[in-house]
Order: sequence, then structure tokens, then C-alpha cells
Amino acid sequence: MTADYLDNIFNIHPEKLSIWPVLLLAAAIYMAQLIYLAFFSPLSNIPGPLVNRFSNLPLKYRMVRGQYHSYSAALHAKYGEVVRIGHDHVSLSNTADCRFVLSTHAFPKGKMYDKGYSSKGFVVNTFTAVNPEVNKFRRRMIGDAFAIHTMRAVEGMVVDAGVGSLIKTWDTEISRQGGQACINYYDSFLRMGFDVIGRLCFDRNFNVLQKGNTEVVDWIHDTVTFAAFRGMVPWLSRQPWAFKKYKDSRASIKRLADTTVETRQKQIQEAGAPLRVDLLQKLVDAKDPETGNIFTPLEIQSEIILMLTAGSDTTSNMLTWTVMNLMHYPEIYGRVTREVRAAFADTSRTISFADATSRLPYLTAVIYESMRLTPSFSSILQRCAPTGGTYIQGFVIPSDSHICVSISACHRNPRLWKDPETFDPERFLGPDSAARMRDVLVFSSGVRICIGKNLAWFELYLVLANILRRYDLSLPVDAPYGPHRLDKVGAPVEIPAQSLLVTAPRNPKSDCRLIISLAETGF
Repeated sequence: MTADYLDNIFNIHPEKLSIWPVLLLAAAIYMAQLIYLAFFSPLSNIPGPLVNRFSNLPLKYRMVRGQYHSYSAALHAKYGEVVRIGHDHVSLSNTADCRFVLSTHAFPKGKMYDKGYSSKGFVVNTFTAVNPEVNKFRRRMIGDAFAIHTMRAVEGMVVDAGVGSLIKTWDTEISRQGGQACINYYDSFLRMGFDVIGRLCFDRNFNVLQKGNTEVVDWIHDTVTFAAFRGMVPWLSRQPWAFKKYKDSRASIKRLADTTVETRQKQIQEAGAPLRVDLLQKLVDAKDPETGNIFTPLEIQSEIILMLTAGSDTTSNMLTWTVMNLMHYPEIYGRVTREVRAAFADTSRTISFADATSRLPYLTAVIYESMRLTPSFSSILQRCAPTGGTYIQGFVIPSDSHICVSISACHRNPRLWKDPETFDPERFLGPDSAARMRDVLVFSSGVRICIGKNLAWFELYLVLANILRRYDLSLPVDAPYGPHRLDKVGAPVEIPAQSLLVTAPRNPKSDCRLIISLAETGF
């Protein structure tokens, strides 16, 4: 036994031992890298949770769970306006810093857009384009489609497919339920949003709101979810067995867009001229003023899919959060309703965008405050630090780092907003209201600002002004959230939300019920 033991000690077996030095060396290098990232890299001076110094996994986990908005806001509340949220990620919550980053192409979009949101079989769109020159080209081409003069030209379509259809649907429910109806306002606004984009960009009435056919809605929600996961875990989304349902929905949306473009081009060829003015036609007619280039069918397809995705969910959630806030603050609801009804006593005509914006200052303040407190887009806005790095609030951020704009944290920064957890439209009515409005980043800012924001504003004013005039709104007696349920600072508890790309109610079926009836002013 002793001889065998000594033989085992002194006999070297290279085929058994040679791998261990390699593994030990690799482990040592890995540990050294972790220690460097955590304690010696240029980002090591930036405050943040210890575990986030070593890995991006805590950040990715919160993103996958749809909690980035609340997670980043909590970190900024604890650590300040510049926070290290990953081993190579820094988050900002001061709007001046954020506008600095967003104001120039020197801070390009991050890898998640290039490797995640863009995918095989689809050309890049205005949202996914990382290359600054591609982004500039797309914006030159698309800008006229969302210009104010175009919005005025299509306002009738927006009314017919939007608030006009919504009023018909709600009136029908009120009549069916005996003068007072319980509806789900999240569903109503979401379906209406799809009908509006269907009319403007797909030349068809999806009729989701009145008929209840949610097939297109389901396709888009699957597509948005898949896009979010592609951005967060691109390696997983590329596996053929993963996300099959979502990939099938994305393929269905692509076929719908292909058919739409082919049909419009065929109609133009047969008629010899455009048949109508809508956003689809604007894309077909678009010509780059600098190069003379026009869109290819695939490029048009990519943009109308983006419009259906971004133009329906974001605006519908803005409306949802605004109604939630009004129901949670009855005094504010009463004041804005009185303003609308006093300004537009003639109920025989629809309140137009121009009339609403010029005669309803308190409604404007309500919309801005809702976008501040509960932004419909509060997902991660990722940018790359420029070549040579940058300095923000004295911190060095090297060129291999990602900078994230936390919209939720910006909008609740106590250094920028008094009583930030409280819904207070008055902050947008004072002498500095214009500056305050610029601090609301729900449409982003700078060179990549949301190109469809004018359409969103048209829908917001048209819907809110007309429903506040026509209907009395209240919460059901068993509503789980409302003015009766307060948080630790005495403000109404908000409906739980999740944020993948857009920020939406987590449980809309139970949390977004509303009692509606025709207003008592002669309707």
C-alpha cells in the first residue's frame, strides 16, 4: 500500500495533469479581470451596488422582468444622479446630463439596437438604425410624414378611426348596460390606437375597437416582446427552438406589411396618381432632398411596422396613465373636466386639435404631468460613450462603456422636481412652464427624438378633450387602486406596471376598469 501511495505521488501523468494549470491560469485571469472591473477600472469611482460592479446580470434580470423603470429609479434615489448599474453600464438621472448625451451622434445607440432589435429578414428602421448616416437619411425621408401640416391633413382620419370610433363604442356600451357602463379603458385605448395606425399606415380598418378582433394586436405584442428579448438576450433569441410563437407573429406582421406596400404601389400604377394622402403614401412618395434616393419596398415595410408598434402602444399607454392619474386625483379630474366643458359648450362638433391646444391650458398641464409621473416609455435608452470617452459630473466614462438614460429617475429626481411622487399639473402652468416641459423626456431628446411625437400629441388632445366633455368617469366601488389607497408619502398608489419597450399596466384586466356615463350637461 505504501509503495502504491509513493508511486502515485512521484509518478507524473501529463495526460491527467496538463489541463489543470490551464484552468487555474484561466480562473486567475478571470478573477483578475473581475477585480479590475470592480475596483480599478475608470468606472470604479461611480457609486452603485457592489454586485453590479462585477456583472450586467442584475440589470439584465430586471430588464427581462419588465422592472427596469422602477429598478433604475430606486438605484438613483439611493446612489445619486450618476450610478453604475452594470460592469460597463452607467445610468443618468439629471435631464441636463441626459440631453447632453442625446443631443449628438457622438453618443451612438448601443449594441442592443444593432445586435438585438435588428434581425435577419428585416431592414433597419428609424428606431433600430445605429449608423448616424442611416438615421439622418431616414429622418429626412420620413420627416414630412409626421410634420404638423401632414397631421392637419389626416386629422379627419385620426378622428374617424380614433375618438369617433371610441365614442360609438362607449355609447353602445352605455346603452346596452342601461345608462352606465363598466369598460376597460386600457383595452379601449389600445384597440383604438391600432385602428388609427391601420387607417394611416396600412390603408385598412383593422376594426379592433368595434369588432374586437385582436389578431393584429396579439401579433404586435408578440413582436414587441420578442424585440425586447432580442435586445436583452440576443444569443437566446437566435436559437431556432426559442420564442417560436413570437417569431410566427413577427412573420405575420411582415406579411401584412408586404401586402400593404404591394397593394398601394399597384393602386398607384393603375390610377396613374396617388389615391389619397396618408402616412403610407407619404413614405411611398418620399425622396431624399440631398441625394434624390427613394425608399425601397423593404424600407417602407420596416417603417410601417415600426409605426404600428410604436404608434399604437405608446400613445394608448399615455392615455391609460393619464386617465389613471385623473381617477386617482378627483380634484384635478374635476378641474380639467370643467375647463373642457366651459370652453366647448357647443357639443355638435368634435373638439379639434387646434382648438384643444389653444383653449385648454390645464389639460396641457395634465398631459405633461402624466407623462412626467408615469411615462409610457421608460425602458432603457442605451448609448455608447464616444471615442476618447467623456466626463459627466466629474466622473470619467471610457469609450467602451454604455450610458443609459433613466427616464423614470429623471422624472422623479427630487433635485429637479418638487414633491416628485405627487401628481401636480400646476408645475406646468407657471412662468417656467416651457422649461419644465423640456425636462419631460418621454419622447426622448436631441438627434434621436421620437419622430412620431406630433401624431401622439394629436391623438392625446383629440381623445382626452372629447371624452372629458362627453362622459362622466369614475372608478368602480371595488377598484383595487384609487384615491383610497395611499403610499408612504400620502400619494395614491399607482397601478403596477411593467416595462419591456413600452410601460404598460401589469394587470390591466383588473386594474383598468372604469364606470362611464353620458355627462349631465345635455349629451
